Amino acid sequence: MHSKYYLLVAMILWCAAVSAQTEHHLYVDSHTKTSVKRNRFATVSDALRRAEAFADDSLWTTIHIAPGVYWIDDPDDPAVRKPEPGDTQPYGMKVRLSRTRLVGTGSHPDDVVLACNRGQTQGADGNFTMLHITGSDILAENLTFGNYCNVDLDYQLNPRLSRRRRADAIVQAQLVVCRGDRYEARHCRFISRLNLCPFAGARSALFYDCYFECTDDALCGTATYRRCRFTFFSSKPFYATSPQGAVFDDCDIHSKVQGVQYLTKISDPVIMRHCRWTSDDPNLTIAWTPKPNPKKLCLMEDCTLNGKPLSVPMPPDVPMAVTMPLLPLVGQSALVAGRWTLDAFKPADTAAYQWEPDVSRPAWCFGEGVDGAEGCYGLIPNVRGARLMFTGNPDEHYPDQTLTVELSPCKSAGQGFGSATGQYLDLCIKFDTQTLTGYGLRFERTPAYDSAVEAVLVEYYDGRPRAISAPVECRLFKRGCRVTLSARGPVLTALIENAGRRQQLSAAIARPNDYGGIHIQHTGSTGASATVLQSISSTYEQSSN
Repeated sequence: MHSKYYLLVAMILWCAAVSAQTEHHLYVDSHTKTSVKRNRFATVSDALRRAEAFADDSLWTTIHIAPGVYWIDDPDDPAVRKPEPGDTQPYGMKVRLSRTRLVGTGSHPDDVVLACNRGQTQGADGNFTMLHITGSDILAENLTFGNYCNVDLDYQLNPRLSRRRRADAIVQAQLVVCRGDRYEARHCRFISRLNLCPFAGARSALFYDCYFECTDDALCGTATYRRCRFTFFSSKPFYATSPQGAVFDDCDIHSKVQGVQYLTKISDPVIMRHCRWTSDDPNLTIAWTPKPNPKKLCLMEDCTLNGKPLSVPMPPDVPMAVTMPLLPLVGQSALVAGRWTLDAFKPADTAAYQWEPDVSRPAWCFGEGVDGAEGCYGLIPNVRGARLMFTGNPDEHYPDQTLTVELSPCKSAGQGFGSATGQYLDLCIKFDTQTLTGYGLRFERTPAYDSAVEAVLVEYYDGRPRAISAPVECRLFKRGCRVTLSARGPVLTALIENAGRRQQLSAAIARPNDYGGIHIQHTGSTGASATVLQSISSTYEQSSN
């Protein structure tokens, strides 16, 4: 009797275990209908939602994905994706998972594609990210993760599923951001350009036999990359790495960069062993970072560049050159004739973007720029909306005025600002600082370009700016840019110069005035997206009342 009882209990437990294991295997196929009872799903999104139910289980959940293109976010929805409350960027999907495998069942990683096609200002307000995963122990195998905002989707198994990129101008278009530990990818492809973000945020990650396409600020800095392949389209694939350093082991790296290929934007550890570099530029130089810190150790062992031995040493451990710190400038915020005003302000035409000036700190600093403006000294915006104004004497008439500004943006590629979210620099003359009325030149980052800005002449009238010329592509808004803005009679002219190249804009002054003020407004982000104002000078042809 007792033996039969124990046998029955054992059979019940065995059946329960088999049932639990079966329950933890989910199957995705775009040609089927979703049936939760049968663990069959038509979309990867449906399967991920089901897998969330097992996030606290001790067993692993496996999602088997049949060949196809699975859009995590609807590419045909015209709505602009915005961050949810509490988020800083919009996501295609946020999930809570642990002990979860995502396995493509095709012959090659590009047979199963998890896709989206949105990026900053291109279908999204913010750095659009396909997936946000909270949890640990995540394994992806034989898959492609692709953000096809700026890259064409070429699906060989079924060309009808191919899709042209959303836009040519490269913007921040991300893949997977994580909050957890032990993320791993095997035989996977990660495709995007700016801010690729393959498992970014994971405390530790391993990529084995994977392929990556990216530009700057792209790779996971806490990862080991083993037997992986890379195509770098710009010079700094990492912003930073972990204190232990990102590791490349037995990897193949192809650089599309001309000149110098760096690894990190700021000095952080990188370890590279048995790696093979190739380059389109036969004279390419490989370097760790623009300003190496010898305390951030980087190691290279048994590496080659275009078949020749490659060794990139770190600088000796000697005291580094002292960099001038940013010195906050505390100036007056009141408008006083003949004086400069330093403050922060949100212009009316930035109302669509959610930010407010930080009034808790000085709007401007004096110091050295970074990146593209390294070695350039001058006034630097310290908060978004930094504004600098000179108030003319109300008892004087200023028929004509010329303003000359020498400046160096920190963005070296020529895009000038962090993103195309109402970020611009206005240089204005013939300006009344009381009513915010006058004329000027605007440099603005727009979705149309990723290595240029738009330049346009503007009129301010009672605080509201409007364009008075056709916007033109400008590739001169880089280090060493010189702007001469002139109002002579009824004509406003802007001459932009850089390294011997010139570009000129002109427009009619519809409402002539005798104001003599200057207005400089920066609505871009700060730090590596700021602009150094190296010199400002103005001349007048004055006449008394």
